[in-house]
Amino acid sequence: MAKTVTGMLKVACICTVLAGVCSAENTSSAPGAGADVVGTGRPRIIRSEQGSQQLQAAVYNSVGTTPISPADLRAASTAEVSGMEQTLQKYQSAFENLSLPQVREVWPTLDRRREGTFRDVFQTFRSTAWTRHLELQCAAPMVANERASLDCRETLAYGEAGSVLRHTGPVRVAILLKKQPSGWVLENMKRN
Repeated sequence: MAKTVTGMLKVACICTVLAGVCSAENTSSAPGAGADVVGTGRPRIIRSEQGSQQLQAAVYNSVGTTPISPADLRAASTAEVSGMEQTLQKYQSAFENLSLPQVREVWPTLDRRREGTFRDVFQTFRSTAWTRHLELQCAAPMVANERASLDCRETLAYGEAGSVLRHTGPVRVAILLKKQPSGWVLENMKRN
């Protein structure tokens, strides 16, 4: 019993650290939720609601390296949204599979500090054998300069199989994706 409680506290702390590693200073309202389903049986990550261009510019500027104005943004095409959805699903799967190589595949610029945090979280989950489910809900993205900004909510559900799962979040996360010849990849992620 004490080992389980200690494990749960460790996961909660590590999840807080992971969210904190991806942190920024500003706060704004969360994207709406939808119930669309993609062919994988998972709920859609990217919703059809579009945030304001000012909010999307703020999201982009909070995670991007080059500031942009709202006028520089355009709505993502259907094909772009589909590619972004696939990238975010790969990120979810990588986390749920506790696979650092899969995380690096969708986030090739992952820095050592975040990589170490992922490693610690994954090691804790492996030592407890808990189930885990990472959920992302994002407003429709805006694109500028081959980069897409997404305003998202991230929730982590975890616990022993067959028991009531504990939840960390939802936490607001700004995600910046970059278009590469092979498709979209994560470029940056910050907690809002």
